[in-house]
Amino acid sequence: MKYSLVTIIFISCAASSFAQLQLTYNEALTIALQKNVDFNIQQNEVERASAQRLQSIMDMAPSLRASADFFDRRGRQQIQNPETNQVEFLDVVSENIDARISASLPLFGGLNRIQTLRASQSNMQAQTYSVERTKQTTIFNVSQQYLQVLLSEELYRIAQDNHRNQSENLKRIEGLVEVGALAIVDKYNQLAEVKRLESLMIRAWSGYESDKLILAQTLQLEPGTEFKLVNPGISIESVLTLEIDLDALYQTALTSRPDYNQQKQVVLRNTRTVSAFRGNYFPTVSAFYTYGSFYNSRIPFSLNEQMRTVNPYHFYGFSLSVPILTGFATRTQVQSAKIDRDNSLLQENNLKTIIYRDVKTAYQNFEAAKAQYLAAVVQFEAANGAYNLEKERYELGLSAFFEFSQASNALIQGQAAKAQAEFTLMFQETILNYQIGQLKLDGAK
Repeated sequence: MKYSLVTIIFISCAASSFAQLQLTYNEALTIALQKNVDFNIQQNEVERASAQRLQSIMDMAPSLRASADFFDRRGRQQIQNPETNQVEFLDVVSENIDARISASLPLFGGLNRIQTLRASQSNMQAQTYSVERTKQTTIFNVSQQYLQVLLSEELYRIAQDNHRNQSENLKRIEGLVEVGALAIVDKYNQLAEVKRLESLMIRAWSGYESDKLILAQTLQLEPGTEFKLVNPGISIESVLTLEIDLDALYQTALTSRPDYNQQKQVVLRNTRTVSAFRGNYFPTVSAFYTYGSFYNSRIPFSLNEQMRTVNPYHFYGFSLSVPILTGFATRTQVQSAKIDRDNSLLQENNLKTIIYRDVKTAYQNFEAAKAQYLAAVVQFEAANGAYNLEKERYELGLSAFFEFSQASNALIQGQAAKAQAEFTLMFQETILNYQIGQLKLDGAK
């Protein structure tokens, strides 16, 4: 027995349906956030920024260091004679151990460390905003692909229904042709229409499978994993009744969008970095303390006696360092930091313009989607009514096949337009929430 391509598609779909994974909207978003590469990279960058901030904090605290030297010394050395208690200069070879522990506390450094700490805190906050925006972008992309799969599935269902209905019409026409109520040319015309709809159905199935593959790649599903999406149940009525104001949306975006808040923190970080580098122009003052001891094999005391009682020493005091000529290193650092600050200010102003464009475009698309949906509903209802009337007239022999075919095509276009408009409108609130920076995991709102 030979099977048509349509039959093969039906059999493969029925066989795979038993092992299909039922995937809800929130489950898809959760999987995407767990496996998205960009989101995980940004989370790792938060850890880096946190470590840098901790380092800046610890730079404010005292530093502590222990060290020891083990060496042989040849040549004239100061050796104490225990009998005369006099220091003699002898040309000898000695084995030496020198151990010490040192502490240093910065007292003043031109506010360099304070500004560096503040800059690291701004960098940490900026990276946190970057993670949030990456999360929103991931949710947005998955939402778009999720609804595209649902739309493709709906278009495939419409194509199946149209093919089935016209196949049934073909059977009725064949019966009318046999009794002489219709000309045989009507049978061939209807057969051609059925085959055309079969071609459209195959194309819709191919598009549906392609969209599923794109979503599967985004979710990093195992190759060959079969899944079926669950409609999120977004209420069209609630979207239609949603009242929004463009100015309010823009102001909300300037407050809530993580990428804009991130850029403001970048500006603040770069401004504080300028102040930190300027601190290198000033002298630095620090307090220090060192405790140590040493051992010399030519001194007639044991290692323990020399290290603990004979040779211990203490150093303590203040250290002053005045930069006089550093090869313009500080000047170059300050100029480079100023350029970074000015560039970040330009990017902030440009981002405000981009945000306004994004918000206004989303607002206009939202209004257009509502109008398009209402028009598509009227188009579908009119086309459906016309098709039913024309079908009845054609079966009674009151109209030609061409008129019936036109009504059938108008119904198909009306069904596709209504489905397209419905899913487009369902996605508009998600787009608005993304553009104003308030897109969340729970329901993507």
